[in-house]
Amino acid sequence: MKLRFLLTSCLALSAAAPLLAQDRTVLPIPPAPFDGVVAENILDAKLPTNQSLRAPQGAPNVLLFMADDVGFAMSSAFGGPVPTPNFDRLAANGQRYNRFHTTGICSPTRAALLTGRNNHNMGVGHLSDTPTGFPGYTGAIGPQTATIAQVLRLNGYSTAMFGKHHNLPNGDDSAAGPFDFWPTSLGFEYFFGIVAGDSDQYNPNLYRGTNRVDPDEGKGRMLEQRLADDIISWVHNQKAAAPEKPFFAYYAPGSTHAPHQAPQEHITRFHGQFDQGWDKVREDSFKRQIKAGIIPKGTKLTPRPAQIPAWDSLTAQEKAFAIRTMEVAAAQLAYQDEQFGLVIAELERMGLSDSTLIMAIQGDNGASGEAGPHGTVNELQHINGLKEAPEWLAANVQKLGGPMTYQNYPVGWAWAMNAPLRWVKQNPSMLGAIRNGMIASWHGKIAQTGTVCGEFGHVVDIAPTIYQAVGIPAPTLVNGVAQKPVDGQSLLPSLAACAPDKPRTQYFELSGMRGLYHDGWFASRDTGRMAWEKVPPGGPRATGEWELYDLRRDFSQNTNVAAANPAKMQELAEIWQREATRNNVFPMDTRFGGARTLIRPEMRKRYDFWGKDISLTALRSPVWVGRSYTIEADLAPDKADASGVVMAVGSHFAGFSLFLDQGRPVFVYARSTQPDQIFKIASDKPFVPGNGLLRLRFDSEGPFKGGKVTILQGENAMAAGQIGETFLSPSGLTETLDIGRDIGVSVTDYRTPHGNLEGDVRRVSILFDR
Repeated sequence: MKLRFLLTSCLALSAAAPLLAQDRTVLPIPPAPFDGVVAENILDAKLPTNQSLRAPQGAPNVLLFMADDVGFAMSSAFGGPVPTPNFDRLAANGQRYNRFHTTGICSPTRAALLTGRNNHNMGVGHLSDTPTGFPGYTGAIGPQTATIAQVLRLNGYSTAMFGKHHNLPNGDDSAAGPFDFWPTSLGFEYFFGIVAGDSDQYNPNLYRGTNRVDPDEGKGRMLEQRLADDIISWVHNQKAAAPEKPFFAYYAPGSTHAPHQAPQEHITRFHGQFDQGWDKVREDSFKRQIKAGIIPKGTKLTPRPAQIPAWDSLTAQEKAFAIRTMEVAAAQLAYQDEQFGLVIAELERMGLSDSTLIMAIQGDNGASGEAGPHGTVNELQHINGLKEAPEWLAANVQKLGGPMTYQNYPVGWAWAMNAPLRWVKQNPSMLGAIRNGMIASWHGKIAQTGTVCGEFGHVVDIAPTIYQAVGIPAPTLVNGVAQKPVDGQSLLPSLAACAPDKPRTQYFELSGMRGLYHDGWFASRDTGRMAWEKVPPGGPRATGEWELYDLRRDFSQNTNVAAANPAKMQELAEIWQREATRNNVFPMDTRFGGARTLIRPEMRKRYDFWGKDISLTALRSPVWVGRSYTIEADLAPDKADASGVVMAVGSHFAGFSLFLDQGRPVFVYARSTQPDQIFKIASDKPFVPGNGLLRLRFDSEGPFKGGKVTILQGENAMAAGQIGETFLSPSGLTETLDIGRDIGVSVTDYRTPHGNLEGDVRRVSILFDR
């Protein structure tokens, strides 16, 4: 009797009934009233109905993919020169969108994508790591704008994110938190990836959840492969545990953002394929786009801007470098496509492809021209003013794509990868910054597979599209917080019937550059600042003049018709002003990067680190530029000839390291990877435990200038030397200040793995003079 009751109870619990029809606009969904019977003895009681949280009947799995800095015309899926057979196959089985839009730069696009709200409306008007505190520029995805992951998780989905999360406000990426804006606090039950704008592909500093991944995990595999492998593993485990539970997986690999790095065999495939230069490559892509119906017949190929050099004006040395940079960038996209294909193939093998909605966005903005006319082998230092002579760039041609370069190609290639559109990333007054290809695929839901849809779309449309596909409303209340209305519109009806003439209004703004789409017209206002410049040529108050384009007849934004349509121009200018006010666009700052008005980091004078294996993001703190300081270290080496790092900051692209080499203290300072910008001061005497602290004194001569270095034990000098010039900040974006080791990309070579110190670091202190 008891056994039968227990078995019946277990069966009743396992056969969980779905939630009764309830209001899903309030999340979490309130529990149903208790409908069981309570008795003194369990044998007389009646179990309640087990109304477990479940997604609506027939809700699909969702795979949302977003590439990085991939221009409109880079992938072969949109007529580009880089073969991407897996994206091509997805397009053949789905539907392409050739009027889909982003915001023009990373963080704002990703915030809008994940929430369905306009980026300024939710506080991400610029990069999340450069907040100002104004309502439109906090850098944070707040609780009043719940993400797709939060909404789906509270509607019965498993949720996971893989790749790049560039939506952490400045300073929130340490072990001290707060973790409110990490993926795991934004609805993702699982996260594996980076929390920065870019990462080295060979030696990334990764997180699983909010914990750093061991630097030896994944050794020998590049970041792209590791992300794909982790997605597949997660899906295997999720379906093993809950085969009927749908998943939402957000896959954001971070390529083809700099650094362009790829396996050598992939780079070799593209040898000689870009020798004709960016002018001809752009023309050829344009012809393919017309022939394939990617763009309408009659579209004009917009001319090359004066600021981009003609290919034929380059020297042979400049061409050789530029060609190789494009071969590497192409290889990186091809490698991305290969890994994406492995994920799709595994979903097919598992029988999940027919029940999975896939939305793949080719870039979070247009291709990047941030390396300027010449390109770079050291992206962040180039942005910070590093001068790279043509001879130095040429000397690195065979290293491009490998671990010793952090390359971005010349702006000419970015322009070519955006064919037939104008300009590049960062300028949302130009379609080259904001128009990206998108592919939607859902078995049995697309009326005409393989077609191109010309309906206007924007990243804010993805959230409402997914909600409609799942069969849920956008919530009005999440975790007790009233929600801002979703700004986007569902694209789901376009799978059955594309509507190119559907009325629509959407504003754009970044660093004072403005755009407005309104029912087929586009208003544009450009400050004139180039993507590789910090300030407009006319100064920080430069605003430019309004221009007007009829995109119904002018797909590529080729012909300014403002003079012929003054009333329409005035109408759109007024709409932009209204939308900007409504969405917290003001105050605008026309400057970029460090030139902007920002919340500046705290200039602490003392830092103490108590032990080994401490790692802090190097870009955050301390601030080193132009400051004199002393480093003191209390060491307990295991042996007299111990080796390993005392403290390391940044990487060989820009950083420094104080370490022991067989007992002797050594200091290496790398302004860049250029040999004449790497400085080494080494003692010929060993550090003797018990004779005093190991100390390093740096006397600065001023910002970007050099300084004198002295290595001491106690008060006794062991070595001294001169640093010729210093950096503004270390490189790259995920690199760290490390105690007792050097993880990620190392500053220099060590005798131990990752420079692990043979012994203990009891304390390291940094004391700044001011």
